[in-house]
Amino acid sequence: MTLNQSLSQLVSIGISTKNRWADLEITLQKLAASSLNEIPVLILDDASDIPCPFDVKQYLPQITLKRFEKSEGYIKRRNQIAQNIETKYYLSLDDDSYPVSGYLKTAVEFAESHEDELLCLSFPIYNPVIQEHQNIALKDKPYQVRSFIGCGHLLHREHFLKLGGYAEELIHQGEEMDIAARGFQQGLLCYHFPDLKIHHTASNAGRNWHRMDYYGARNNVLWNDWFVPNQLKLYKQSRTLISRILLGLKVRRIGQLQGEWSGVRAIKDYQDRRDNMSLSEFSHWNKLPHS
Repeated sequence: MTLNQSLSQLVSIGISTKNRWADLEITLQKLAASSLNEIPVLILDDASDIPCPFDVKQYLPQITLKRFEKSEGYIKRRNQIAQNIETKYYLSLDDDSYPVSGYLKTAVEFAESHEDELLCLSFPIYNPVIQEHQNIALKDKPYQVRSFIGCGHLLHREHFLKLGGYAEELIHQGEEMDIAARGFQQGLLCYHFPDLKIHHTASNAGRNWHRMDYYGARNNVLWNDWFVPNQLKLYKQSRTLISRILLGLKVRRIGQLQGEWSGVRAIKDYQDRRDNMSLSEFSHWNKLPHS
């Protein structure tokens, strides 16, 4: 399929950031040196301690940086990006991720050929700092997956917004799996597109492991309550609890258990979010590759 519009008319890049100006500058340098240097870019700064120390416009001509004085988290900022850009597609990147090979145009052509059913395209993601894949292509051609990785993906913006965007009550982690499940139930699908590769240069230094453990466990419990068929819910929640206990013992951190308990306590607060899959839906979902 050949695009009838230029890439810059169809796609905007969105980046949310906080206190990571050195990483962001590298990402902008990489984008400026790539074929994406004419695409509009919107950066939302979630109340960094200091304003951006460099002029972002020196790197890209169509770039906007908006700074917030109050931190409200990356989930809310990514929703705001989707609400504020005007293009059909939203290439979401972390402030330390950028495409390194392949062509976004080819990915958009695939998206256009599946536009009625598309929620998101997932991409292969490699971390050159720790020399590990975070998301690896299992096939040479695009294929359906359950969800996508937050640090680099292409969203159909209108479909994303019709689903209500990311669930801000999740606070941190798990928002991609949540909206992917909601989309799946409405016939909106995620695909892995193997021909556009993303580098994610995050290192483990400075990571807040307690926060990640806590919200990862909490939001896992909530996801199970919201989507797992009622007939399987007790089994699934029990397995989740056991796996979190074992992981907590392995890494010697209590955040896993604290998050589990927090998730159990929060179930009653979010009962209106329940939209449990049928057994057949859940079986289909589980057979799909993760991302």
